[in-house]
Amino acid sequence: MALIGQIRKHSGLLVVVIGVALAAFVLGDFLKPSQQYQQNYIGEVGGIEIPSQEFFQKVNEQEQATKDQRKTDKLEAQDLFQIKQSIWNQFVQEIIMAEEYLNLGLTVTTQELSDQILGENPHKYVQQSFTNPNTQKYDPEMVKSFLQNLDGQSADMKRRYLSLETMVKEDRLKTKYNTLITKGYSIPEAFAKLDYVNNNRKVDFRFVAPKFASVADSLVTVTDDDLMAYYEEHEYNYKQDEIRSLDYVTFEVIPSPKDREDIANEVNQLNAEFKTTDDITLFINSVSDTRYDSTYKKETELPVRIAKEMFEAPIGTMVGPYIEKEIYNIAKLMDRQERADSIMMSQLLVSYATAPSGMNLSERTKEEAEVLVDSLLLVIEKDPEKFVDLTVEFSNYPTAAEDKGDLGWVIDGNPGFALFYNEGMDVKVGKVKKMETALGYHIIKITEKTEPIEKVRVAIVTRAIEPSNETFQDTYLRASEFAGENPTLAQFDTTVINQGLNKRSADRLNEMSNRIAGIEYPRQIVRWAFSDKELGTVSHVFENQKSYIVAVLKEIIPEGFTPFENVKEQIRPLVLNIKKADVLVDRINALNTEDLYQIASGMDEKVDTATDISFMARNIPGFGRENEVIGKLMTLKSGITSAPIKGNNAVFVVLIDEIKEAKEIDVYAIYANQLESAFKNKISANAPYKALEENTEIIDNRLMFY
Repeated sequence: MALIGQIRKHSGLLVVVIGVALAAFVLGDFLKPSQQYQQNYIGEVGGIEIPSQEFFQKVNEQEQATKDQRKTDKLEAQDLFQIKQSIWNQFVQEIIMAEEYLNLGLTVTTQELSDQILGENPHKYVQQSFTNPNTQKYDPEMVKSFLQNLDGQSADMKRRYLSLETMVKEDRLKTKYNTLITKGYSIPEAFAKLDYVNNNRKVDFRFVAPKFASVADSLVTVTDDDLMAYYEEHEYNYKQDEIRSLDYVTFEVIPSPKDREDIANEVNQLNAEFKTTDDITLFINSVSDTRYDSTYKKETELPVRIAKEMFEAPIGTMVGPYIEKEIYNIAKLMDRQERADSIMMSQLLVSYATAPSGMNLSERTKEEAEVLVDSLLLVIEKDPEKFVDLTVEFSNYPTAAEDKGDLGWVIDGNPGFALFYNEGMDVKVGKVKKMETALGYHIIKITEKTEPIEKVRVAIVTRAIEPSNETFQDTYLRASEFAGENPTLAQFDTTVINQGLNKRSADRLNEMSNRIAGIEYPRQIVRWAFSDKELGTVSHVFENQKSYIVAVLKEIIPEGFTPFENVKEQIRPLVLNIKKADVLVDRINALNTEDLYQIASGMDEKVDTATDISFMARNIPGFGRENEVIGKLMTLKSGITSAPIKGNNAVFVVLIDEIKEAKEIDVYAIYANQLESAFKNKISANAPYKALEENTEIIDNRLMFY
């Protein structure tokens, strides 16, 4: 009651406090529109927003397409990151170029797009997408057949086709844009002549070139003022994005002795069950780390540990358990056969409207298809020579007219053609057989077979030696204790030494870095490092597959120019050479002579010779790249010794012996064409887009998302 009384006494103050708190809460959200905005938009390009939902929808589509292409259910972390980067670049480029195309009035008409897909000279993307798998050539009939049945195609196939149309359209616009630029570029005859002269006017000369290395470091003094002066003059070379560096320690999760003992007991139990089980496929797919492989293998295709025994022992023989690369293996010989390694065959497809594939290759019913295929089979069995003609006339396979049904060599063990191989394995060469697939009914004809060789089918149970959940928990606790007890950079470093831990470094990371040595998922750590953390902050525990990681932020370099202190030692050798060049120039001038051989004698050097050096040359023999020296060389007159010329590696004194002027020619078009080709190469290398991108304001919020 006393407490309630106190509250009543101060009720007016309480109302004020609550009111202020509510206002702060509301205004706090009101004053944070940018955070909500960033959550909805992954970026903005030239004022056009990129919705995060749309971005990740594209990412998911590309991930699935990549999985389909690689025939895998899982992609590596690096692959996933690269897909996100690719989609981001695609959005940025599409927005920038769409605005440019609009400003220039560039479009692709419906008729133009149709011609790019169905015309006599279709776009390269269309040719690549509709390639006959047997002939590896573009098949226009496949395009027509696909489009005629477009309404009946699956949603995924429709999506892929629309994506193809978009790619064709975008490439066509890009081609028009590049053509517009290149056609606006021409080389006047005077420029072509100048290029010809520069390439063909050559000089022979003698020179003395004492190298910077000939001056002892002790003879030159480089002060901090000298270094700072160089830094300020060349500051443009040190422009950078925000950079952060960190140290980290990794706590590996490795199987404990108890883990190994438990797994060994489990494998022994599996071994006992493996010996008695009746359903091998179900058993292996239920208990093994890898699924049952029913294909027949040659001896060279089996693990070395079991290969020889599997080809000598009786059916039912078991080998193991044995350990190979931290994996337990138990092998059982299931069968041994003489099998052709490859079968060459052809097919005639009779499809029907309700075939499981859903490709709608024919309007006939299943009953009509079965009647037709049986009739064709009778005809071919009586006269096998009619197979090709009947295939061309009746087969519903899209490429039948071109490839005559030829499937080529079907290899034993190829999952995509396993059904065809198994059906054709017992068919004699020259004979035919009826079979059924998701496409409909097939008549297969065996054309040729390789000589049978001995193969075996081996069932293998695998079980990796892995740490238990308890071991993971123990390792996590160690990492968590380390992070909690060492909250500063100094404590972090001290404990690393005291505990004998292996500290590693990740230096000069930017916001979109995705590589840290030994870390499978580095983005989580990079995002932490750039999330307004202070210098010396120690991270929480990061999970990285079979390890835990604790990091500490050891350096923050803001966006702008790399601080002088960070590049001071990089600059020192450059300034040292400048000082040495001054020493060499003073020594040469002190000789007070223009005689090249006296200069060589006085500098304890030799006179070198170079011939046929043109303005377009980059190197002086024995001295490497010397652009400044060669440029100066082309301004000198014959027979006059030059003043000392500072190069990249030495100071040069030059005497031109002969100037070989370029011979006049009647036509300079060839040189004009070369310059125009060089310009076109820059256009095709996306130089215009890069220029547009540099001049477009881009807001990048990717760090918030991945």
